[in-house]
Amino acid sequence: MLDWDDLKTFLAIARHRTLSAAARSLKVSQTTMGRRLGHLQDRAGATLLERTPIGFRLTPTGAAILADVERMEESALALERTIAGDDCRLEGLVRVTSVEALAGHVLTPAFAALQADHPGIVIELITDNRSLSLARREADIAVRLGRFEAHETVVRKVGEMAFAPYASAGYLARHGPPDWAAGAPGQRVVRVQDDLLATPDGQWLAERTRQADPALLANSREVQLRGVMAGLGLGHLPCYLAEGQSGLVRLNAEPSIVREIWMGVHRDTRSAPRIVAVQQALIAGLEHSRALLRGAAAPA
Repeated sequence: MLDWDDLKTFLAIARHRTLSAAARSLKVSQTTMGRRLGHLQDRAGATLLERTPIGFRLTPTGAAILADVERMEESALALERTIAGDDCRLEGLVRVTSVEALAGHVLTPAFAALQADHPGIVIELITDNRSLSLARREADIAVRLGRFEAHETVVRKVGEMAFAPYASAGYLARHGPPDWAAGAPGQRVVRVQDDLLATPDGQWLAERTRQADPALLANSREVQLRGVMAGLGLGHLPCYLAEGQSGLVRLNAEPSIVREIWMGVHRDTRSAPRIVAVQQALIAGLEHSRALLRGAAAPA
């Protein structure tokens, strides 16, 4: 009989195409991934994945079994979610995923009260710009900027995040204020990387800085903030990060855009006490930071 761990390895490599990426997805070593793949193909008596210069690809035999293995995965995950949803203990691991800056500045402090009340709950906080799957239990709770699409996810709006343009005082002394209507000619810009330009905050800045030169591209809000503070260029930043930073000037009195913050949990696990407790802690933390997230000036 084929081993389920080996079949999970098959799925991970088929999806990610490299041993290293597949290993990260399953939180095992690359050596373990290679060993499991070899073991599976030995037991199956067939080559299911073949290595190419651009990564692994399915053989005809691998393609023929892929749908069956995916159905096995769906059944196993449904079983795990049912067990987790019926677990009445206020202890155990809860995986939370969100973007890095929000997780560090707003969500993490919210766990202090949770730990005081429920020390048996352990948080695994996964910061990633990718949308991790609740159905595949890559995370138990997701906090995202924008609505969820998965129909098996129970979602609620839990806050709003304002953005505004900022620059350092030193930068403005050298370049002057930007002329947004003309596309900010003569200016330099600190912005998101090209693959994130479609986000509302990325679009806002791109539309107003058509004539500006890029100075720094980064997928990290922290890196963007530090770049703007260092005087590299104009930036379009979350207000909760930028307000109160020494030497940083907000260029618009009102927020330029406001993005919604949504929380999602899989419907099968939404009633598990530990997951409910973590959601409540996150909501309390977001509410505590509500004014700053909405763009209020930081206290002097």
